[in-house]
Amino acid sequence: MSELTTAIEQREKTAQFIWTGFILLFFFMQAVIWMVALTLTSSDKSNAVVAGYDEKALNWDEEMALQNASARLGWKAELFVDPTADIDRSHAITLKLNNADQAVIKNATIELNAFHRARSGDPQQIEFTEINEGVYAGRIQIRKSGFWQFDGAARKGGDTFLINQKQVLKASK
Repeated sequence: MSELTTAIEQREKTAQFIWTGFILLFFFMQAVIWMVALTLTSSDKSNAVVAGYDEKALNWDEEMALQNASARLGWKAELFVDPTADIDRSHAITLKLNNADQAVIKNATIELNAFHRARSGDPQQIEFTEINEGVYAGRIQIRKSGFWQFDGAARKGGDTFLINQKQVLKASK
């Protein structure tokens, strides 16, 4: 009887060890899955925090005043991206800036950020130079086809015109 009791106790201890290990294995697998999920979501370029978004929300009245002042200027920005790429796979981008009377706006400072809508965490800052009166040129890398967002401002003197445009662009091969 004593040997039988010892054998049963041994089997019971083995079963406890196996089932405890099985449960701990599930906890470990869950921790690994969470670590992989956190790594993927934090390194994904499609998830991004928009810089200054909270400041715009807190200062909404000033932001609206800036947008209204920009709209009152009556300026118009025409953005054109050349579909053909150079050897470095960059595309020429031109911006034509006119005032409300359709006169060109010379010697403006253009600040423009561009990003693919699915990759908002990967913005490109485009530097423009004036190549003709009221026509400004820069370069952009189009790595992904689809909807692109262009946000920025054109400044001349004390005037600020906000640029916010969306375009469908095709990536270079």
